[in-house]
Amino acid sequence: MALPRKKYVKEGEEGVYHCFTRCVRRAFLCGRDSVTRRDFSHRKALIVDRLRELAAIFAIEVCAYAIMENHYHIILRICADIVASWTDREVATRWLTLYPRGVGLKGTSGSIIERQISALAECTERIAELRKRLSSLSWFMGRLNEHVARAANKEDKVKGRFWESRFKCQALLDGAAITACMVYVDLNPIRAGLAATPEGSDFTSIQERIRAWHKETMEVCADSGQSMKAVSVDRELSNQEDTTNWLCPIQSSSERRGILQMAASEYFDLVDRSGRMLHGGKRGSIDADLEPILLRMGVNPEAWLDTISSFESRFRLAAGLVSSLRRFAEQLGKRWFTGIAPARIAFTLKPQSV
Repeated sequence: MALPRKKYVKEGEEGVYHCFTRCVRRAFLCGRDSVTRRDFSHRKALIVDRLRELAAIFAIEVCAYAIMENHYHIILRICADIVASWTDREVATRWLTLYPRGVGLKGTSGSIIERQISALAECTERIAELRKRLSSLSWFMGRLNEHVARAANKEDKVKGRFWESRFKCQALLDGAAITACMVYVDLNPIRAGLAATPEGSDFTSIQERIRAWHKETMEVCADSGQSMKAVSVDRELSNQEDTTNWLCPIQSSSERRGILQMAASEYFDLVDRSGRMLHGGKRGSIDADLEPILLRMGVNPEAWLDTISSFESRFRLAAGLVSSLRRFAEQLGKRWFTGIAPARIAFTLKPQSV
């Protein structure tokens, strides 16, 4: 069921969305081209760098990402409360960082930059418009895809489309859908046979999170002389994710709101075990150790493997518990959406307290 994106991605409202887009030309434009034998893998780093830049400007958090050979997946959370708290001057500063005037903020003297910011901040109507744009999913994705397309076309010395169409978008309506979709995104390289482990999955959020966690753990262990087990417990309690602070944290802390109701180490374990099932030929078997986490999230353990293997194809505009999908349909004046039947299978169990 096709709907205009503005019907279900509401301006100024918080939401979590799974976005993905593919190249329009011959495959592997972000990897190794088998025909020309040119390697375009550096474009993956270009996408990640641009994601990091935009996350620092927009009131939109990156929860997960996976950059593949000819497409990419990202999960984004719109933070309407954050953009509302910004002063007019901060909105102006962020916008001029995204669209510097003249020779650019980096090459412009401090006095000129200050005048530009002050002048823009005084335009009340313009600031109100820019405030909406800085929390807009479409503006975020547009600035990401446009940047990559221009760089790729310049490198290839061609004109025209780089992406096959506007980005696809799925609304993730509850914790069960967010958990399943994040695992689906983080395991993309393993499903494609490009990696054997989550930590070996290049250009993914799971690899970045694991490396940062390991680095911090080693540093604390070296400084304090504590055992690894003790350090891991201490880190979970403090939820330190400083080296990946451009990513939305897994678990909430006193400083930042997380995306999942679980510790980072629990999420790592969930991804690792799920990846072993996908990579190790254990399709259809569910490790009993997974059940406490999945039940707590409201996910059916018996359907977990199918859910994380085919998330994109099983759900269309939105994913979540059946009750969440029904509320979503009612809000849009619809009787049903594609995905109700898969939701009954994947997300029928109620979360249990632990």
